[in-house]
Amino acid sequence: MNLISKSSLFITISGLISKILAAIYRIPYQNLVGDRGFYAYQQIYPLLAIISALSLTALPNVVASLCQKNKKEDIQALFVFQIIMTTLLSLSLVIFNKEIAVFLGSRQFAPSIIITAVVLLTVPFISIARGFAQAELDMTPTAVSQVIEQFIRIVIIILAAVCYLIFDWTVYTTANVAACGNLIASLSVLFYFSKKNLKIDLIKSLIKNVNITYLTDIGLSSFVFIFFSVYLLLFQFIDALFVKKTLVESGKIEIVAEITKGIYDRGQPLIQFGLIFSTAFFTTFLPKLTKDYYIEKENYMTESQSFFEFIYYFNTTLSLGFMCILGSMNRFLFEDNNGWLALEIYLGTIALSSFIQFFHQKMFIEENQKKSFIYLSFGLLLKIMLTPILTYYFSVIGSSLSTVLPLVMILILYIRETTISLTVCKNRKFIFSLIVMSLTVLVSQYYLPSRTRLDNLISILVSTFSGLVVFLTISKRLKVFEDKLWSYLPFINEK
Repeated sequence: MNLISKSSLFITISGLISKILAAIYRIPYQNLVGDRGFYAYQQIYPLLAIISALSLTALPNVVASLCQKNKKEDIQALFVFQIIMTTLLSLSLVIFNKEIAVFLGSRQFAPSIIITAVVLLTVPFISIARGFAQAELDMTPTAVSQVIEQFIRIVIIILAAVCYLIFDWTVYTTANVAACGNLIASLSVLFYFSKKNLKIDLIKSLIKNVNITYLTDIGLSSFVFIFFSVYLLLFQFIDALFVKKTLVESGKIEIVAEITKGIYDRGQPLIQFGLIFSTAFFTTFLPKLTKDYYIEKENYMTESQSFFEFIYYFNTTLSLGFMCILGSMNRFLFEDNNGWLALEIYLGTIALSSFIQFFHQKMFIEENQKKSFIYLSFGLLLKIMLTPILTYYFSVIGSSLSTVLPLVMILILYIRETTISLTVCKNRKFIFSLIVMSLTVLVSQYYLPSRTRLDNLISILVSTFSGLVVFLTISKRLKVFEDKLWSYLPFINEK
């Protein structure tokens, strides 16, 4: 295995570990602090998650790309621009911390806003360090720092939840202390890089004789890449701004609105867990598609079609399976089945965002980033418009619709532009397999007990296994898929 393959494998594994940890930790947190406590944390989470995404993947990838092209002036300009922007944004957050906190639902979020401001200041240094390492095809610093960051953050968040029970903290105090996890994690990553490749003389050389006009050379592609990296987090931030506020305006008392928003937020770890698999497939296969586009155009078209078909089949099956076991999963993870319909609708995000990611990445490879940016921007504006309206009239069911409908519209826009054949969507054998799988899961759950958490866990395991066996058996016997599509699964070597 060569250096590139080892690096790719290492970063993929560390990324999966981090994503699994990120999806799982919010479940014990919710169990310890309840739906209202979960609401409080989820109000500040999107801001911190956006900052984390910028320093982990978005900006380091841009820096690495510029390094590989030997564009020192562009790197200098980007680094100084980051410092200027993060400083200005941090000052704004500190100065207007109370006003922003009120907009998020309570003045008691003010400490979290200040913590967010400090975390933001670490972004230029962490992103430049990770970017330089990646440019040298050394993924170890990024991989190790990613796991360090996630582990420290989660430990502090869970400790905050435990303190909520022991010391009778308020949900706001708990959320503010949990936010400190991001700050301590970011400082730990900086310390790690100070022992690796983040040298003071390197920082000085980047700041010296910089010409900010070189930013124009970095281009739209980098901006669109960064934008897409935080896209779903922006949707979450819009929810944080509007959902609880609109629930209060619709007639719910403050505490009930917060609990209702907390129930709606249960969907976040479920979505994140569902997207882990798609992320792994995209990470593994996109480099090959990119290479084919520049070297073997004909093979690129064939491989793109095959990969889309795999993504369609896999994510449709995964999403429907998730929907079938949601009731049991809700009771197992959160002790009740509150918000079932809103969460069912929200789970549609798994398939929709995976399809959108495919078409976005395809347009990105084909250097058609401008249209992709327009489609994504339209979806974001639609989300901003729909969230308060639909939430006001339909509570959190409307909130879920305000996420799913913009994604549907974005997908339609992508489909209108694509050269990918959509005949795969009319595969009757696949539809039949899904129906039989769903009936198997639902019937098995109907007859299995669901009183306790253990009952629900057994129900999830038995019904999922039964549905999977039935689906795979029918798929094989009816030859639902081409043989090549099975090869995208990780336990098959040839592609």
